[in-house]
Amino acid sequence: MNIVFKTNRLLLRHANASDAAVLLKLVNQADFIKYIGDKAIYTLDDAKDYIGQSFTAAHKNQGFGPYIITLYNDVVVGVVGLYKRSALQYPDLGFALVSGFEKKGYIFEAANVLVQNIHKLGITQLSAITSTDNMASQNVLARLGFSKVGMVVINNDKTAVNVFLLNNQSSG
Repeated sequence: MNIVFKTNRLLLRHANASDAAVLLKLVNQADFIKYIGDKAIYTLDDAKDYIGQSFTAAHKNQGFGPYIITLYNDVVVGVVGLYKRSALQYPDLGFALVSGFEKKGYIFEAANVLVQNIHKLGITQLSAITSTDNMASQNVLARLGFSKVGMVVINNDKTAVNVFLLNNQSSG
């Protein structure tokens, strides 16, 4: 199953082709499109390509990337990961939940285990971005120890997003 991190309730693992259906559902949810954007993933083949390009390639080329979040019974509840964007100085933390798994603390739990282990991935500082109206994600970032430091435009739609930096990073 290729488990990378474990928490009390969750497993973080690498994505595989069997995750295509749930990723297809996730990226086409109204909240995902509203807060993250339309990834133009409309078929199972698109989702399989996305796994290869955004999950597998990132880990191979950068040593970090997104992970699938599952319960211990292998039910997929979301995605959490570290992303490298040209518009940002540091890798950024990103996350999304499958509908029906909100308000259970899964994102905080999964993101926290990543934040606590960034030094193992060779990362000394971490950023994060959110749309300006995504208060749920901003609240998670605040709980994790991030502070807003400004805004940046990263998408073709020219909409500015909030930028956060993780506070109190040790040189682990």
